[in-house]
Amino acid sequence: MAHLTMVSLTRTLLILIFFGGIVQKVRVDIPLLSPQPNYSCPVQDRHFAKCAHLNLTSVPQDLPHDLLVLSIYHNHLTELGNRSFMNYNQLEKLLADHNTIAFIDSGTFEPLPRLKVLELEHNLITFLPIYYLQKNALLYIINLSHNKISTISGTSVSTQKRFALRGLEKLQVLSLGGNRISNINNESFCGLHALVNLSLHNLRVLQLQNNLIKFIQQGLFMGTNELEQLYLQNNHISTVASNTFMPSSLRRLNIANNPLTCDCQLAWFRQWLNELAIVGYHEITEDRNPEDYEYQLNLMFHDDDEWWVNDFMKPFLEQRMPHLERVIFGDADLHPGLFYLNAIYDVIENSHKTILLLSNQSVDDTWYMTKLRMAVEHMNDTKLEKVILIFLEDIDDDHLPYLVRLLLSRNKPYLLWTEDGEGQEVFWAKVQKNMRSNRQMNNVIPV
Repeated sequence: MAHLTMVSLTRTLLILIFFGGIVQKVRVDIPLLSPQPNYSCPVQDRHFAKCAHLNLTSVPQDLPHDLLVLSIYHNHLTELGNRSFMNYNQLEKLLADHNTIAFIDSGTFEPLPRLKVLELEHNLITFLPIYYLQKNALLYIINLSHNKISTISGTSVSTQKRFALRGLEKLQVLSLGGNRISNINNESFCGLHALVNLSLHNLRVLQLQNNLIKFIQQGLFMGTNELEQLYLQNNHISTVASNTFMPSSLRRLNIANNPLTCDCQLAWFRQWLNELAIVGYHEITEDRNPEDYEYQLNLMFHDDDEWWVNDFMKPFLEQRMPHLERVIFGDADLHPGLFYLNAIYDVIENSHKTILLLSNQSVDDTWYMTKLRMAVEHMNDTKLEKVILIFLEDIDDDHLPYLVRLLLSRNKPYLLWTEDGEGQEVFWAKVQKNMRSNRQMNNVIPV
């Protein structure tokens, strides 16, 4: 005997068993499998919808509401509207490449607060809709390559949307290659990493190759302290403005196949490349990071040189190295409960880097030269190049203390300040490079 209970969706079987001349009745409930919903496209584990290559003209609306990945590439979509993704507010990855999308409503992506990856390459998009993504703060990959985009300026789209990238502080990869971009300006990349810095703090890869870019403005990459790969090949770039900020974090820069004019205006750029490019060489550095130290930077200077610290060094650290939050600025920041020399040694020992400013006044100061000697002794003890010398002016050889000349003869890190604007850009790039890590020393400085 058997019957079907529709309410509980189980099948109940009554089985008669003859045992010892007695009839035993056994009830067995067997659950029925729920019928598979008839979705518009295949769904795996309710979280991954594979809707590619189905000749779709709109986004399917009958998929599971807890979908995490929606793959709708290689279809015939022409637009994305405000209601296209209303049912999928858990979506983390949207693959909509290789369609004919030409129009995107301003509220299209608002229902997707968890979106992390957006692929829209190989479409017909004519403007950069990134400011539509201001509520998608978790995005770390945006691919808009091979579209018809001609500008990435927020102001050209709407005077109300001045900073196109505001709110995308987690963005790491922005691909814009193969478009028709002819102009990029400072405002194009303002607005990432909180509203304080207005920078591309976490961006690591920027692809702008195969466009029509002719000129790079000075402050375009200001604040891109984590940028590692920059692709500008196959554009129309003929020059790079003097004093243009180029992040020292760059590991790969491709500017090939551009009509660069080899003249005096580009001399600084060539020098910058020569200074920062290391090919086929691996430095041995310590295992600790700057964040592992009590102080990230210890800046020592003579009282007469404090003006330079206030006018140049502090603005540089605030604008280009805002992550350095634990900095010692001279004697004023020394530990008040220690004797003077003990306080000096404390900050030297517990700092990732010590920078000493040298001038004609400082090299004549006995106490200041004592600080230099203490820093060099610590460098010998740790076998790490933790000291950077910055010359604020030319100092005659016969005026240089023996220890300074000895450091220079051993090729220890030193920098020379210049009043030339182009030279200053190279100077600050060197500061950033030397601040990255502590190289191991292969010799000891006799003191």
